[in-house]
Order: sequence, then structure tokens, then C-alpha cells
Amino acid sequence: MTQSTQSSSTTGSLGSATSGAMVDGLAPAFYAAYAAVNIKQHVPIVLCLERPNYSKWKAFFTAVCGKYGLLGHIDGTEAARPADPTWSQADACIRGWMYNSCDDTVLDLAMEADQDARALYISIEALFQANKEPRAIILGQEFHSMTQGDLSVDAYA
Repeated sequence: MTQSTQSSSTTGSLGSATSGAMVDGLAPAFYAAYAAVNIKQHVPIVLCLERPNYSKWKAFFTAVCGKYGLLGHIDGTEAARPADPTWSQADACIRGWMYNSCDDTVLDLAMEADQDARALYISIEALFQANKEPRAIILGQEFHSMTQGDLSVDAYA
């Protein structure tokens, strides 16, 4: 097999539209490489309300979106194009990743009907960042009123 033949046979399965005529009246489907990603391999934690793991989840999630060139869907740098099937497929894939990497309690509070990936991402972020400033003030007060007493240095720190 020549290199050009090998290249064209592998490219079709990884990310380009299949070429050829319509089959049974249907246009060829586009299959992107990220469509088959198991998000649990890239985001090994589940975002939940009980454990403070939002920062870690966000780092994993944005890394996988960046890896596949999809960061624009969640950070707002790419305009929404719901009429574009390629954009819609990527957006649905990202939403699916969020559905599979977040606990039901988070999704119950963040999900809405007809929500794109960016709206869902912002909604999730708002759940964890909403009370950031008041919590910092309360923690600061607790820290300053703390006394070592008979605690060891390690326990106090």
C-alpha cells in the first residue's frame, strides 16, 4: 500500500467527512476524532457539590477541550453557530462530556432546556464561584481568630 493510499484510508475514519455519493438519500456523515472520546479517561474525577473539587475538574475539563480544539465552545471565543451541523456536533459532544463528568446534583442545578455547552459551563461555574468573596471573608475571620493552644504545629498549620 502506498503512503497516499494509507493516508486517505485512515483520514476518513479520524475526522473528515466520508466522500462519495448519497446513500439511501442521506448525505455522508462527519465523524470527528473527539466524538469517540471516553471523557472519564481524560477527566478522572466527578464534579460534585459535597467535595470542593471544582478547580481540579475545571483544569481537567479545559485541558481536554483544548486538546481537541474545542475550548472556544466553553470560553466564548467562538461564536455559537447552531445551524452549522459541524459546530452542533462538537457542542453536543462537549455537553455530553459535562453530563458524564458531573454529579446529578450539579446537573440538576445547572441544566436547562435548549442549553449550549457554553451556557451549561457558565451555569456550572456559577454554582461554585457565586459565594467566593463572602466565603473568603468568613475563612479569613476564622483564620485570624484561631489559636494554637495545645495543638501541634502540624495540626495548627
